[in-house]
Amino acid sequence: MRRIAERVVWRLSRIIAERSGRVRASQDPESAPSAHPDGNPFLAARTEFMNAFGDLARGKRNWQLIAYALAGLLALVAIADLRLAASSRVVPYIVQVDRLGQVVTVGPADDLQRPDQRLVASELARFIRAIRTVLPAAAGQAEMLRRAYAFVASDAAAFLNDYFGNPVNDPRLLGLRLTRQVDVTGVLRVPNSDVWRLQWTETERSTQPGGLTRTVAWEGYVTVRLVPPRTVDAVQDNPLGLAVTSVNWTQVGASVSTMPVGADTTLDQGVKP
Repeated sequence: MRRIAERVVWRLSRIIAERSGRVRASQDPESAPSAHPDGNPFLAARTEFMNAFGDLARGKRNWQLIAYALAGLLALVAIADLRLAASSRVVPYIVQVDRLGQVVTVGPADDLQRPDQRLVASELARFIRAIRTVLPAAAGQAEMLRRAYAFVASDAAAFLNDYFGNPVNDPRLLGLRLTRQVDVTGVLRVPNSDVWRLQWTETERSTQPGGLTRTVAWEGYVTVRLVPPRTVDAVQDNPLGLAVTSVNWTQVGASVSTMPVGADTTLDQGVKP
């Protein structure tokens, strides 16, 4: 048994010598010295084994740790690249030119800021005048509705489509027998909200022979939000990007009619969504 252990020690010593480039001069197993000071061949074999493969195991572990660290770093760099690629790097600029096409002013386009309330009130007044006015000319009426719908979001558009779908409220049919002039008397914002209260009067003049006029007071509430215009037509028709998301109006006060008795007084009645 002792002899077998000595052979194992000798072979391990030979392997270590070959790996380090050293070749022992003697090939006799009997000449292999004991590698352990106690002379125990098993402890000597263990020592030789640890010397031969311990450094390899530690080196492997170190390279594994380095590989894991590099993989984590690569993942962080990949995530940063993806976020950088997804973010917008385009800075829009506004260029003002004169009549000859020469550049006058160049500057970066700022983000859409919330406009002054007076501007919003003015645009809402324009919206009410456009949506409630009735003209006798079909082309003029279509243009008024187009300007009004430039302020309307999809939710409010559905309500207005249903409202004008009623023949009693259809401005194209009303234009065959009357005209309507809208005068806005008040536009106030409800505090701490996006709801605005509007008040206006409508003067309806009959185009039928013998017909006179009547004046009706109205009140309405609209909810608005800002949507940046993205087309040339939107910039021209709605430069503030004001979008009406809901609308509700009703007739207030008694109408004063100067129509003769027996005349048709079936005009536009109030509606609530």
